[in-house]
Amino acid sequence: MPRVTPTRRTILLALGMMPFAARAQQKAEFYPIPVELLAGLDEIQGKVTLGNPQAELKLVEFFDYNCGYCRQAARDIRPLLAANKDLAVVLVNYAVLGIPSIGATRVALAFSRQKGTKYLDFHQQMFEVRGTRGDDAAIAIALKLGANKAQLLKDADSEAVTNAMLTAARVGEKFGFMATPSYLLGREGYAGFLTLAQKQAVIDEARKAL
Repeated sequence: MPRVTPTRRTILLALGMMPFAARAQQKAEFYPIPVELLAGLDEIQGKVTLGNPQAELKLVEFFDYNCGYCRQAARDIRPLLAANKDLAVVLVNYAVLGIPSIGATRVALAFSRQKGTKYLDFHQQMFEVRGTRGDDAAIAIALKLGANKAQLLKDADSEAVTNAMLTAARVGEKFGFMATPSYLLGREGYAGFLTLAQKQAVIDEARKAL
């Protein structure tokens, strides 16, 4: 299986973000995000919206495919959407855990351009892979889900995907997201893992404010 070759820019990105990996944590830290920073979220290309596309309630998750807590969080998405018809879950690829994560993210973003309606299947199958999850695993899953191989590899190495990754890194840093997963709901930021019950609680609280 051909590998997606990291460019110099993605290697620099990986090296620049790798220190954040040590800060992944189970208990989330809560803090409000300054309103002037929230517009940065709209700049991120390649976000995947699941659930109700018209929802006022949007739970944005910044994740990394090599994050153990993100693996647990991925299992919560379907139950969360089933229980909250007024909710959208927005996934942001936030590759902070090294070169394999960079490769996986490149393929994931390329897959989302081709097969956006199958992204949740891709997302959950990625977290079923044992060991390190890199571009090989991502390519195999993408092809199994019907992606065109030539287009997938072309898009994965494209400037558009590189820019999407750089923007996500910049916005996540501005939000103070030094751990994966991290969440945004309205103006509320949660840096670190939330259980399904905790996510439901913050959604219920946010719903009261609508």
